Amino acid sequence: MMVDFVTWDHWKLESLSYFFDKRTVRLVSGASLIFSAPKIQWVQMFEHLNMSAKCKDDNLLATIELLLLGCIASKWNRIIEHFMSVSYESSTISKLHHDVCNLLPGESQSFCSKEEPTNSKESGILEYLGVLLDGQHHLLWKLLPVLTTVAIPLRSPLFRLYLREIETHFRGVSSKKSCIEDWQEHIDCQLAERIWCLYVFHVCGSHVSCGVNNP
Repeated sequence: MMVDFVTWDHWKLESLSYFFDKRTVRLVSGASLIFSAPKIQWVQMFEHLNMSAKCKDDNLLATIELLLLGCIASKWNRIIEHFMSVSYESSTISKLHHDVCNLLPGESQSFCSKEEPTNSKESGILEYLGVLLDGQHHLLWKLLPVLTTVAIPLRSPLFRLYLREIETHFRGVSSKKSCIEDWQEHIDCQLAERIWCLYVFHVCGSHVSCGVNNP
């Protein structure tokens, strides 16, 4: 499947729309405030929220979104600037997928060896998120591709799990095609967008994903 300009631009605009949405901006501000408190305090808050039996799934997804936003609040502006600067590249999903798969640590030289060590606050958030998602990694697929992409750092075990989940889906889609002409029919649009997001941020934007977390 060739990624044409219209599709590329649509994914870019969808990502930027999430960043600039008033709801997202409020959540980022809230996340900054929440995670400025000691870990024990915000953990207790989230556990209280998720104890509610009513709308449990909605509460859990809201918690996951806040946790992810908490991981990137300090580099919010740089992430937006990067996505705004992204230019169209004529490529196929297969090529983007190949480059993305090379991001796994130890499996390719394209992995950023200079990635910044995770700070203590981010480590605490990712640790709690890992416990929360234990056996429920499919919940990441209920969130927008761009959020999952920019919030989970390359060195996190969650990144490896997420990337392997994408690999599983991609191979499943690929095995269903009967000929090259059928490829575009079988490729899942959300899967393709997730691959694109990973490529744009981690391959094209290594200076953002591997850089210092400046506001």
